[in-house]
Amino acid sequence: MIKLLFVMRLLFSVSVIFLIAFSGCAVKRAIPVSPEGVGSVYESRFPSANASGALELISRSVKKVYSISSYRTWQFRREARITGYHVMQGKFKQAAWGVLSTNETVFGTATVAGMSGTSVALLTCAHVVTSPDTVMSFFDPAGDDPVSYLKSFSVKEKQENWVRDLSSCGSFTILASDPANDIAIIGKKCEGLADTVTTFSIPAGRAKDLSWGSFVYLMGYPMGNQVITSGIVSPARKRPMGEFSADALLNKGCSGGIILAVRRGVPDFELVGMVKNVSSTVEEFLKPAPDRPRSAEWLPYEGAAYAGSREEIQYGLNSVVTIETIAGFYSRNRQALLKQGYDLDCFFGVKKP
Repeated sequence: MIKLLFVMRLLFSVSVIFLIAFSGCAVKRAIPVSPEGVGSVYESRFPSANASGALELISRSVKKVYSISSYRTWQFRREARITGYHVMQGKFKQAAWGVLSTNETVFGTATVAGMSGTSVALLTCAHVVTSPDTVMSFFDPAGDDPVSYLKSFSVKEKQENWVRDLSSCGSFTILASDPANDIAIIGKKCEGLADTVTTFSIPAGRAKDLSWGSFVYLMGYPMGNQVITSGIVSPARKRPMGEFSADALLNKGCSGGIILAVRRGVPDFELVGMVKNVSSTVEEFLKPAPDRPRSAEWLPYEGAAYAGSREEIQYGLNSVVTIETIAGFYSRNRQALLKQGYDLDCFFGVKKP
């Protein structure tokens, strides 16, 4: 009896040790979370302090910019068999069945980077203030003829870049441009600048210091209306220039808008980038004839069908230009800008020798 009791106690002890040893595999370790400001450069939470006053001052330097391009367009029929060769030789005008004059308008955002005397310069995206010199459209190949003949040929005759609150200055000139990185600086010498126009005075930060979950403010002109919104940063896998994306809900017109991060609490803002574009896809569909008489929606449509398309914005997926890339662009064009009378060293944090 004593031996049996001893064996049962021994088996119980071994079972307890076995359970403890193997149950350790299922124990979840808590991920340590550093308090705000420890191990993080920029805030990763919604600011607790009131930022309205500081953001209102910043908004005065963020302006709506719109570019108007005037084109003359020659239209051709397939039977004319016009190709790029005829355009290069200048032998296309007599074959056109119609000539149109059209205007294309693009809206975006620009930030006042510097004002000195009568000179004012703004930072924006290159695609906002740049339009193609020529535009071609082609017929699809038909039958046994594999050639894509020209449907229309457009030539830009004039382009004007206007800035809200600075319309008295007239059209702005592109002082420097980098189409590859989508950066441009526009400027103009004008008299009587409005009191509502102020230079952007927030220091340049470092996009490389942004981390997963960093909180940012974005300011621009979606659909022509000044709006401020916020987003959360997702760093790129490889980020030699601090590349990142922000999940903010943006729309067309935000291109060129500023991106601000908070370093040590409001109002310690820093410029970490500029909105490049918002992701979108084009959806094609069939639609009724545009001039059809309106009928009851419950009746089946039996008329001709026409092709249509619409752009669907992929909200939360945005491309940005980092402040490191923008600073490099300014460094390459600094001397040329200074010669033209535009000193933007303060905006880009360049220390005077």
